[in-house]
Amino acid sequence: MPYRLDEHASSQSMLVDIARGHFTNVTPVNLFGFNRDIGTTYETIFNDGGGAYSFPSSALQMSLVSSDAADTMGVTLIGLDASYNQLIETVTLSGLTPVTTTNNFLRINQAVITAGNNVGNITISNGGTTYAYIEAGLGVHQTAVYSVPANCKLYITSVAFSSGTVNPNKYLFGRAVTHKEGRTLRFWESTWAVGFMQFSVPVPFVVEEKTDFQIQAKSSSSENEIGCYINGYLIEDE
Repeated sequence: MPYRLDEHASSQSMLVDIARGHFTNVTPVNLFGFNRDIGTTYETIFNDGGGAYSFPSSALQMSLVSSDAADTMGVTLIGLDASYNQLIETVTLSGLTPVTTTNNFLRINQAVITAGNNVGNITISNGGTTYAYIEAGLGVHQTAVYSVPANCKLYITSVAFSSGTVNPNKYLFGRAVTHKEGRTLRFWESTWAVGFMQFSVPVPFVVEEKTDFQIQAKSSSSENEIGCYINGYLIEDE
């Protein structure tokens, strides 16, 4: 597929040019997920913790609230609408009082504060189910979850895991899961007892349009902490 370049694009490094936004049909995707208490049952690497991530069955109006009255900054949600097209909205927090989005979100891929430093935990939810979560002081939603927009494909080039608690007597399991049109695929699984593990994918792994992708993990015993970094790029179909 030919790349569409703007007039300022450099030919020195294609990957750098992608990060600079010089390919109008290619967007870099960098996901970081963290979970402080992975138990012995598979759960999503999601900083709110607690089981597998739940995707909405329909587009929903989201409620945003902080655990601290001092949080009155904006929060930008980047997600998908009912047709899987990209949807972006910024909502101004009102501390302990919930505020709602104007738009209905089918998926949320990112949530980030627009100013300052969030003193409290910010929850983005509907009907008691949390769809994004910004932990106090972090400013950004940390989760190894991504939903591919319509007419696009996600190309994953590397995945890395880190843990400060794993050891030869207490190890971790990880797996990748996709969901589309009622079909769930658990297509990769691995076990490790080291503090860092990385997978490079010379031929990128492709996630099709309108597909939900997530990384899950569990511990062999007790609880572990785990971080996950996913690198890739989103390309619009032509």
